[in-house]
Amino acid sequence: MPLNAMRAPSRPSPMKLPHLRPPRLAHRAWARLCLAALLPLLQALPLTAQAAPLDDLRRQVEAGQFEQAYSTAQRQPQLLGDVHFDFLFGVAAVNTGRIPEGLLALERHLSAVPANDRARLELARGYFLLGEYTRARSEFEFVLRYNPPAGVRANINGFLQAMQSREAADRRASARLYVEAGLGHDNNVNGGTFRDELQLVFGTISLEGSPSRQVADSYGQVALGGQHQTRVTPRLSVFAGADLDHRGNADETAYNLTNAGVYAGFTQLSAGALWRFTLGSSTLQVGGNRYRSTTQLGLESNLSLAADLSMLGFAQYAEFRHAEADRVRDARATTLGVMFTQGYPQLPGAPSVGLRMSWTHEDNQRLRADLDRHVPLVRVFGAMTPMPGMRLSVGLTAYRQIFGGTDIGFGTDRKDSALSADLVASYALDERWSVRGDAVWTRNRSNQDLYDSSRKMVSLKLRYQY
Repeated sequence: MPLNAMRAPSRPSPMKLPHLRPPRLAHRAWARLCLAALLPLLQALPLTAQAAPLDDLRRQVEAGQFEQAYSTAQRQPQLLGDVHFDFLFGVAAVNTGRIPEGLLALERHLSAVPANDRARLELARGYFLLGEYTRARSEFEFVLRYNPPAGVRANINGFLQAMQSREAADRRASARLYVEAGLGHDNNVNGGTFRDELQLVFGTISLEGSPSRQVADSYGQVALGGQHQTRVTPRLSVFAGADLDHRGNADETAYNLTNAGVYAGFTQLSAGALWRFTLGSSTLQVGGNRYRSTTQLGLESNLSLAADLSMLGFAQYAEFRHAEADRVRDARATTLGVMFTQGYPQLPGAPSVGLRMSWTHEDNQRLRADLDRHVPLVRVFGAMTPMPGMRLSVGLTAYRQIFGGTDIGFGTDRKDSALSADLVASYALDERWSVRGDAVWTRNRSNQDLYDSSRKMVSLKLRYQY
């Protein structure tokens, strides 16, 4: 019955009536009548209140008004968990740079609607922007398995090629399997000094013919490794991997280098950031003999500050154990740092620039205060993609080494200042093969002549990645 057809009971007449009560049956009938009339309105109220912000959010996302959509979503926290809201909020968050928030929302949505390819593509793009290429590649390839339209396939292949180029620029980047081989030249394979003589406390000594003098040589290098990652929950993934890298010199075989390592860890989406915890162990051999073993714990937190601005905070603890001849160098080291990366995707070549700052304290475990050291470091870097498949990156690093005690030979506390410049150019031949050229220049100046050094290295490498 419509509300306007319902009439209020008429007032009793002024005359005094006996105190009579309406029958109980009439009361129940009246209550049922009121409830039947009001129930549809009461049920419609929350639906109307919920539909309005969802409709606004949908219109803003479809119009590409992502900042407005994100603001609209922020005003509706009670809708978190609603399958439609999570999708729209996730798209808005990823497109405004709140990537961890967007990934959480999209993961919730896909757990309920796994067939939503648009949500999965946005999820993959979010992981790509955070540099989690293994997760991104997995999501992109999931969509490819279902034969999407040609435009979508082309877009996905563009992301896959971009990941290939970036991983080729950093050999240690996450790849399911890679093999790399190359040739290069190093004018200081032994990390020696360019000085001809040293001024010590007790006098001057010549370095003519000494192994402390820098030595140049050409080399060949081969590396292989890979990583496996498994998603445990929408927010949690575990991974494990291994790397092996061997560099053999043409003549100076005593300085051949072999580095082998294994690692495992997990990534977790939580508190608006993507967290990564890694435990690793590696061994470095020089000339075929073990020089140093390292055990390392690392924690990273990747947070998006704006649409194209991200911040990476990191902490690392490492223990170094040397072979018997160098046990005096056994140490523990702690590193804390932060890195900011700003992208400009609207400019030609989609350039990006960044700043990395860190502080390392190394504590010698053999009571050698002169081998304790503090290492503040600053690095600026940039990268761009001047043409499809090509990636150029350049970096400049400056750091100090401040040692904690007096060296008995030099009679001073050692202090070094170092500057390093690097240039990398990589080109993806296809989704599996890429070629990379590297050039590195380093200069170290110390108040102790033995550690004055300079180094120039160039290399060309071919890489296969699956």
